[in-house]
Amino acid sequence: MTALAAAYEAKKKIAQRELYQMGAVKIWKGALVSIRTDGYLYPARSGTSTDIFVGVAYESKDNSAGVAGALSMLVEKSGSFVYGKAAAAITDIGTAFYASDDNNVTATSTNNQLVGYATYLESTTTLRIRIDRAVQ
Repeated sequence: MTALAAAYEAKKKIAQRELYQMGAVKIWKGALVSIRTDGYLYPARSGTSTDIFVGVAYESKDNSAGVAGALSMLVEKSGSFVYGKAAAAITDIGTAFYASDDNNVTATSTNNQLVGYATYLESTTTLRIRIDRAVQ
């Protein structure tokens, strides 16, 4: 494309959900999900700084017997969701949280991907996490 010389309709997409191609894996609805270095969607995990958090799985799909890229999945890109956290406390509100797996969060940032900020203490083992500022 060349530089603009007139107004241009950039085809804005107001997306609360985006479609991503899955790796050869099963992903459950509600899972924290990330893109890995191969470009495909996987359940979030800890221990790596190269995964990129993209949101929360909107649906469940099983591509574990397939080929990476054979299936695509809708991913929620905004909102707040409840996830597990050992010894959750009211003092966690406002704190940044990182994926320890696809259903649990930790305050440990080293080699973990940011998934959002705690907004509400649901119980002593769960927090409501707002993902908007962490989603890529």
